[in-house]
Parts: sequence; structure tokens; C-alpha cells
Amino acid sequence: MKATTPPSNKWLEPYRVTITNQDVPIVLLRCDDLEASLLKPRNSTSWKFRKNIWESNKYSCRFYWVDDNFVPQKHAEFTVFDDQLASSLCGIDVFNMNRCYWYVTRDGFYYSKNDGSDWNLLHGWNNIV
Repeated sequence: MKATTPPSNKWLEPYRVTITNQDVPIVLLRCDDLEASLLKPRNSTSWKFRKNIWESNKYSCRFYWVDDNFVPQKHAEFTVFDDQLASSLCGIDVFNMNRCYWYVTRDGFYYSKNDGSDWNLLHGWNNIV
């Protein structure tokens, strides 16, 4: 009897999103349905999940570059995970963890699928007005 590959069930695919502050003095981070995080340089936050049956998982995050008194200096807001990012950037492997890495830098927000050398700048900071 020949082994067969089980069919792909996109809503069962495992995902992990990791956000790392590379060099910003203090980043205050708030993502949908998650507790706020305070990231100093080289600190990370991550979460893992499986796609729901409707494939409507979406995590939008608000980032604040704050000073030592927690006064916002710059900000950014964008989606760090949704179905489009999953298929184009994170991966859709049913059997292995699909990873989405974000690096927060003074220049902006870089993305990598494998936490390696293929970092791409996708978003910049906005000044507080």
C-alpha cells in the first residue's frame, strides 16, 4: 500500500509571529487581542496560533517609539499577519511551523520569513504631530 499525503487544511496550519526590537531605545507595542508589550533593544515578543476555519486571522499592531518618560516620539500602525501576508510572506506549510519575523529598527520595520539575511523594509515610522 502506497502512503498518501493528507489533504491541505489551511485552517490547521501552525503560525508563529515574532517581533524583535533591534535598536530603538523603548518600543511600546499593542496588537489586536494580545496584551501590550514593552520592548527594549534585543527584546522580543511572539505568539503562535492556527488559522481559524474562516481564514480570517488578522493581527494589526500599533507601535510607539517612546522616550524614557514614556512620551511617544514616533508611531506606526500596520497588519503583521493576515491571510495575504501568510500566503505571500510567512508560508503555508501544513506540517511545519510557518514563521513571520518582524524587526523594529530606527529606520522602520523589516520582515523576514526565516530570521536570516533576507530582511526587507516594509514600513517606516511616522512622527507624532
